[in-house]
Amino acid sequence: MAADASLVRATPESTLRRSVFVECVRLLIVLTLVSVGYELGMRYEISLFGSVLGASVGYVAGGVLGRFLRGATEKMEAQTARLSAGELLAGSIGGLLVGALSALLAVPAAAMLPGRWGWLVLCLVVWIGVNAGFRILRKKSSELLALAGLADETRSGDAAAVGRDAVLVDTSVLVDSRLLRLTRTGFLHRHLLVPGFVLDEVRGLADSPDAAARRKARRAQEALEAMRRDASLSVHVPEDEIAELEDVDAKLVALATRLGVPLLTNDEALGRIAELRGVRCLSVHRLAKSLSSVVAPGELLNLPIVKRGQEPGEGVGFLDEGSMVVVANAAERVGQEASVRVTSSVRTPHGRIFFASLAES
Repeated sequence: MAADASLVRATPESTLRRSVFVECVRLLIVLTLVSVGYELGMRYEISLFGSVLGASVGYVAGGVLGRFLRGATEKMEAQTARLSAGELLAGSIGGLLVGALSALLAVPAAAMLPGRWGWLVLCLVVWIGVNAGFRILRKKSSELLALAGLADETRSGDAAAVGRDAVLVDTSVLVDSRLLRLTRTGFLHRHLLVPGFVLDEVRGLADSPDAAARRKARRAQEALEAMRRDASLSVHVPEDEIAELEDVDAKLVALATRLGVPLLTNDEALGRIAELRGVRCLSVHRLAKSLSSVVAPGELLNLPIVKRGQEPGEGVGFLDEGSMVVVANAAERVGQEASVRVTSSVRTPHGRIFFASLAES
C-alpha cells in the first residue's frame, strides 16, 4: 500500500516548487495592479483606495493566472519529454522558418485591414505557420538529420523508448505462454520494452524453490529469446530504471508514464492503478475473454475428442480458441472426431467450459 500511495502523492520538493512558482506570479500581478490602482487613484485623490483595490484584484487574479501558467508549463514539459533531441531541433527550425514565411505573406493583407484587425490576422497566420512547420518537420526529423549528415542519438540508442509503436511488458505477461503466439500474429506492437527490473524478477523466479514458478520463468526466458530472434519484432531494455522507487509495480507505472507508452499486464490490480494514473493498459486475459467462442446451447459442433474426462465415460475436446468441451459418454471416442451438441456452459477464472453430449445419442 505504501508503494501504491507513492504513485498518487506529489513529493514535497515538487509541491514546494509549484507553490513558489504560483506565488511569484501572484506577487508580480499584485505589484503591477497596485501601481496601476495607485496611478488611477491619484487622478481622483483616492490613491489609497486604488492601491488596496489593485492589491485585492491582483491577489485573486495572480493566483488564477499562476495556476493556469503552472499547468500549461507542466503539460508542455510532459510533451517535450516525449520528443527526442532531433525531433525538437527539426521541429523548432521548421516552426521558425514557416512562421517567418507566413509573417511575410500576411503583412500585406494585414496592412489592408482597418484598426487592430490587421494585427489579429497577422498573429493568427503566424501561429498557424509556426504550428504547421513544427509538426511537419518533426515527423521528418530522422530523414532531415540524415541528409545533413547527422544522427539522432537519442532515437538510435533506444528507438522504441520514444516511439509511438511500443508497449511496456511486465512480469505477469512474460510468464504467460500466450505472449509469443500473440506477437507472432501481428496484433501486438512490434516494439516490446522489457525493463531491467522485470528481467531481474524473472531471473529470481527461475531460481525459486517452487517448481511451478521455475517452469514459468524458464518458459518466459525461452519466449524472450525466441522474440529476439524474430526479425519482425524488436525487444528493447529501456535504460531508465526509476531508481527512486523500490516496488516493481510502482516502477512500471512511473516508466510507462515517463515514456508515454501503454502497459501490457495481466495483473488486474496493477492495471487499475495504472489507469488511474492515465496509463493505457492492455491485458492478454481481457483479449482472450473477448475472443472466446460464443456457443449457444443446442448448437452442433464437429469436435476431436483428445482425452478422457475426470468423470467415468466423459471425453474432452477443445475449441479452436482453447475453450474446453466436456462430452458425456465420449470416453470411447478418444482420438476420433465426433459430432456433439452443446447442452450448457459455465464461466471459470480460467475461461468458459462447455458441456455437450454426442449428437447421435
